[in-house]
Amino acid sequence: MKTQLHQKVSAGETFLLQHVQGLLKFAQTNQDFAESFAAAIKSKNWRASVAASEAEPQSKYCAPLEISDAVSTTHWVMNTLQTHPEFTQTRGTLALRAQQYESPKDLVLGIVGVAVIGPTLGILKSKKRKKRKSQLVFDAAYYASLSKAEVAKLATALTQQVVAKELRLAGGNVYTLHPDSAAWCIEEAATQVYTDTPENITALLKITQEENLSHTLQKSSAGKTEVLVISPSVNDAVVDETEAEVL
Repeated sequence: MKTQLHQKVSAGETFLLQHVQGLLKFAQTNQDFAESFAAAIKSKNWRASVAASEAEPQSKYCAPLEISDAVSTTHWVMNTLQTHPEFTQTRGTLALRAQQYESPKDLVLGIVGVAVIGPTLGILKSKKRKKRKSQLVFDAAYYASLSKAEVAKLATALTQQVVAKELRLAGGNVYTLHPDSAAWCIEEAATQVYTDTPENITALLKITQEENLSHTLQKSSAGKTEVLVISPSVNDAVVDETEAEVL
C-alpha cells in the first residue's frame, strides 16, 4: 500500500514550483545546465521528498527559452528558497531530482557549482539575455474602438495588475519578483499586443486558468472578455502558438 503525504502549499510556493518545474524541463534539453543545476542543488544538502515531487504543478509555458533565461531564473529560485525556509515542497522536489540525476561525464563540483550561482558563466558572455514581454490579447473589435493612447494606457495599467499579484506573493519586494516581472517594473515595461477573436481568446484563457499561469482580465459590463493579459513571467509561446495577430 502506497502512502502519500499531503501538505498544503501556499500560493507563493505554488508559483515558484511552476518555474522550478520549468527549469527541470529545460535541464532535460541542456546537458551543461543540467549538470550545473544538479551540482548547485546538491551543495545545499536539502532533503529529498517523493511527496513533494508528486505535487509539482506543471506548465511548459513556465520553462526557460534559452540558457541565459534558465540561469537568471535559477538565481531567482535559489535566492527565494534562501529567504523562505517554509518552502519545503520546493526544496524536496529539487533535492529528489538532483539525487536522481546522473552526469554522463565526470563532474567537478567546484567548477560546475560556480557555473549557475556565480556571475562568470562562460556561455553567457557572448549572448545577451532576451527579456520577455507582457502579453496583451485584445478582442479585435474592442481594439478597433480604442485610440493608440488608450491602448498604451491599458497595457500599462493591466500589466501592473498582474505584477501586483506576483508582488503580493513575493512579500511586497520588487527585487524578489520573477526576473522578467522585475525587469518589467525596474528596467523596461516591454509589452506585446495581439488581437484575436472572442472564441480564440476564450480558448487561451482556458489554458492560462488550467495551467495556473499568471494573468488578469478586463471584461465589459456584459461580462465579455475584452483583454487577456499574461505576465512577463510566462513564455511568449503561450500566445505565439495561437492564431492571435501580432500588432
